[in-house]
Amino acid sequence: MSNTIFEQRDSVEVSTGRLGHIRLKQENYNNEVAIITIHPDDIPQLIEQLQTACVEAQAIRAARVAEK
Repeated sequence: MSNTIFEQRDSVEVSTGRLGHIRLKQENYNNEVAIITIHPDDIPQLIEQLQTACVEAQAIRAARVAEK
């Protein structure tokens, strides 16, 4: 039998602001909104950091599944 993790996944909206910044907007189940504004020059470094964090997060999730 497969161990599966079911969890709440809030939606993320990506848009471009009127001043040319990238905006990430997330609304959770309580209708609380978080907005992050990112300068376009920072996107490549952010992508690298997200890729590193993704590998770490996947390892953590795999370890949790293996414990069950």
